[in-house]
Amino acid sequence: MQNPVAAPRQGGRVSYKWIVAMVVIFGLFMTILDSTIVNIAIPRLQNVFGADLASVQWVLTAYTLAQGVATPLTAFLAQRLGQKRLYLIALASFTIGSALCGLSLNLPMLIFFRVVQGATGAFMSPLAITLLWNEFPPAERGTAMGALGVPILLAPAFGPTLGGYIVTYLGWQLIFFVNVPIGIIGIILGIIFLREGRPETRRPFDIPGFLFASIGLGSLLYGLSDASTAGWTSTKVEGFLALGIVMLVLFVIVELRIVNRGGYPLLDLRVFSNGPFTTSMIASALITFALFGGLFIIPIYLQNVRGLSAYQAGLLLLPQAFASMVAALVGGRLVDRFGVRPVVIPGLVILCVALWLFTSISLTTPYGTIQLWLILRSFSLGFCFQPLFVSALSGFKKRMLPQATTVSTTVRFVISSFAVAVMATLVQSQTAIHYKHLAEMVTPSSLLGQLVPRLQALFELHGASPSAAYAAAILAISG
Repeated sequence: MQNPVAAPRQGGRVSYKWIVAMVVIFGLFMTILDSTIVNIAIPRLQNVFGADLASVQWVLTAYTLAQGVATPLTAFLAQRLGQKRLYLIALASFTIGSALCGLSLNLPMLIFFRVVQGATGAFMSPLAITLLWNEFPPAERGTAMGALGVPILLAPAFGPTLGGYIVTYLGWQLIFFVNVPIGIIGIILGIIFLREGRPETRRPFDIPGFLFASIGLGSLLYGLSDASTAGWTSTKVEGFLALGIVMLVLFVIVELRIVNRGGYPLLDLRVFSNGPFTTSMIASALITFALFGGLFIIPIYLQNVRGLSAYQAGLLLLPQAFASMVAALVGGRLVDRFGVRPVVIPGLVILCVALWLFTSISLTTPYGTIQLWLILRSFSLGFCFQPLFVSALSGFKKRMLPQATTVSTTVRFVISSFAVAVMATLVQSQTAIHYKHLAEMVTPSSLLGQLVPRLQALFELHGASPSAAYAAAILAISG
């Protein structure tokens, strides 16, 4: 996509490849942190704006949709503008969007600026991978991807802790303002240290491909985000999922025709003809499901089932972040020395053991045991996630690398949304089943059955009407 401009390296200074790693990790950490830190503030945003959950949920949905629509543009814009310029534009726009989110006066303003965040932040991940891959030699790319795994695995674990503290003790605006100093430092580092390349011959923009991709991915991601609340069988969800699938099928047809005519597609789908890329994407999809499914379900268990506050749950989740960071760095070095397979296969085995242990979790499982399971799970994810990136990209030359990284990032967005939708549906369905079982156990002779009329009588003694007293009794029991 670009030919790097040669520049002399002076002895005694940090190698340029590690400068690139430091700069892109700064920006990538900020964007990934933002995608998880906001989740925990949804109840607070409901109170601040006086809106229902369905309306406030758009703060998350709009971000996800914007990411999905913008990601396929990465390869084209990087070729047209240059990698450094696009990186700085994306980072500056994301930082400004974060500040404007914190200054929002109402919910529509906040949702609009979240779209700005999502659309510009979508470029960061594929750009970071491409910049690192171009600078590190093949023998050190495992180490490079290990370094890149630090923000990818560390930020989602820090997000709930930091977000919980801010929501509990500080103002919700700081959830967005925290990005501003990080973004400013990242922009300064990028301007000073990153080198621009010479863009290749300008290519025409694939308008049909972009329309089909944006409508397809947008519809698919919206359908997945709404499935947990509206239900998988609702007309709206089925309609958007069907529209998304049809549009993506048409997108594939259009892109392959453009390639066959010798044109320049928005996404070159020939990357899937590369065996290591396809198999690595399949394995990465499963691991992404495990990562984001756990990020969704475990905080719900800790807060709703065990009664921890958002901040307490975040603290309990924090040690796993350091386990994943260590595993990513060590795994990267091991990949350079022994190859991908000897690292990934043990990681997958450990992941299966960790997930199997979680099947026995209960209301009385000690918190220390849960932490050990989380650390084991995070350690295995660190051994799997980044080595699979090395395997996926190993067969591509520099010209096809931006296409491969863009496709892999798009797949990750879709799978992460699918994981959250499935886990949310599972939680809701199991909640309904358990409530039904509890209702069957409440009989006039049971302790709970006797508690309701007693509480109702108590409230009536204090002047409440029978219907209001009954509702208050039910509310008191349900908490």
